[in-house]
Amino acid sequence: MKNITVSGIILAALFLSFCLPQPGFASEALRKTPFDHEGPYYPVTSREDIDYDLTRVRGRDASAKGEILHLSGVVVNTAGKPQENSIIEIWQTDPQGRYDHPGDPSPGKRDPDFQYWGAVRTGPDGTFYFKTLIPGGYQPRPAHIHFKVLRDGKAILTSQIYFKKAADSSPPDLQTAVLQQKTAGEYETFFRIVI
Repeated sequence: MKNITVSGIILAALFLSFCLPQPGFASEALRKTPFDHEGPYYPVTSREDIDYDLTRVRGRDASAKGEILHLSGVVVNTAGKPQENSIIEIWQTDPQGRYDHPGDPSPGKRDPDFQYWGAVRTGPDGTFYFKTLIPGGYQPRPAHIHFKVLRDGKAILTSQIYFKKAADSSPPDLQTAVLQQKTAGEYETFFRIVI
């Protein structure tokens, strides 16, 4: 019988540890982002252009007033594969909790320099980015941003993003984004959408 050295046993153990599946490292399917209501204030005006910046309205010189939010994220499937060429639409309130919609009964003047709606196409890595304002909450709702994911003109997911900054709500974690302050009056957050 050949001599088996301690170093040979260690090398064999290391080899097996790398080759055999390890518990806890198996790839698990990601949980899908849950559906949430479209709400009654989906924009009524025709929206066909791609525009990531809600803080400026084309044809106007001024910028919207409020705390800036850099909303970035990624769209993946349940296997974690990035979803390229998906259209992400968002719509939201201004910082005072008012939608730009004829059915919204909230009093006060809407900001003519805030776009209230935006849309972008995901890149090859599934990422997207919007420059917007932190939305205002309104009773009984906490601050949130509505969104749709569209493919070939069809909505495949309608949901909402809530924020950890809103202490009066406890939405599901799969719909919660954490606000991080960049500078005075400017925040950023990252949100993953799983379809």
